[in-house]
Amino acid sequence: MNDEDAPGAEDGGEGFGREAGPRQTRGAGSDLPGILEQFRQTSAWLTSVDKALEPARRHIRMMESARRTVESVMGPGTVYQVALDAQRQYRAVTEPVLALQSSLSDIYDWHSRINDVVRSVSLPRALLERLAATAALFLPANLGGLDTEELRTILEMGGDDGLSLAWAPRTGIVKALLPLGTRQERYALLAERRDDVLDDIDASLRIVTHPELTGMVAILSAATRTARAGFGEGAQALAGNVLESAMSRHGNAWIRRSFPQVAYPSRAGHHGTIGSALDDAEDWGDLTLLQFKHYLVVAGMRNAFGPGATQDTFNRHLGAHQASPDTYRPEFVLPAILLAHALLRALNQDLERPGDDEDNA
Repeated sequence: MNDEDAPGAEDGGEGFGREAGPRQTRGAGSDLPGILEQFRQTSAWLTSVDKALEPARRHIRMMESARRTVESVMGPGTVYQVALDAQRQYRAVTEPVLALQSSLSDIYDWHSRINDVVRSVSLPRALLERLAATAALFLPANLGGLDTEELRTILEMGGDDGLSLAWAPRTGIVKALLPLGTRQERYALLAERRDDVLDDIDASLRIVTHPELTGMVAILSAATRTARAGFGEGAQALAGNVLESAMSRHGNAWIRRSFPQVAYPSRAGHHGTIGSALDDAEDWGDLTLLQFKHYLVVAGMRNAFGPGATQDTFNRHLGAHQASPDTYRPEFVLPAILLAHALLRALNQDLERPGDDEDNA
């Protein structure tokens, strides 16, 4: 519910509860003590109104905050009915205030009415149910149900092994990677489950439908087919080009939008932008719920765009400019495809679609 749509918004916003004040019952010729007493009673009335309305304001702020959280992850269409429920709750509070005839003799009756309304205000049940349902949307579906330490391990694998495990592979494969102690063991498990990993990536890519990404989806799908056919070098090259294209066209801007609190270098390349975002957070526990998913995607990309002449994980720059058997290795194929896939999935959620208005962006 936009602020301008709130009942009474045109009459003064947050001050809606103060429009109807006590009418003066004394004439212009009243003595000074009477005027002072009237002023004292009016001040006491305003104080009581303010105290009575504060729980209502708090509930309204909670409902609006919850609405915005749900809308940001599910879109406004899915919460339309919930918005109507919240609006009805809003009106239940404001209408008695706006309709109040403010004679001092009515204060106690009105105070009783508003207290009854305040006690009745609560988050709509439908909204609570939707909030519970959307909690999983703060994480990619394949990582649902993982505990804090498991999520931390996945982030460490991103930084150490250049793996982005967001949205693929399936939960069972992710959990099988967690207890493994070395990068070689984790790469070996992915290779052993290659077809399952590629199946999961292909299924996930079908969700990427933004018109500015579908061309890159087609090339990354070609990379998965090339990998299945046993041509690892070709699959790695295709995935590396998709990753570079996605970062150049949209990725850097997406990272800056996702982590606006970061001070980025004025002319940062891919590595500088990624590194600035990761270094600023230091501990992922400081991130917001919505930022965590983005951090999860970015964590695996630092090595892919890192400098240096050699590297033990997939490096897009070395593959493009120093092609050799050392930079094209069988164990780099799936990490490269997973990285490009995770970035496309993240961009698909973030990019504004043609025809979207500002409220749906």
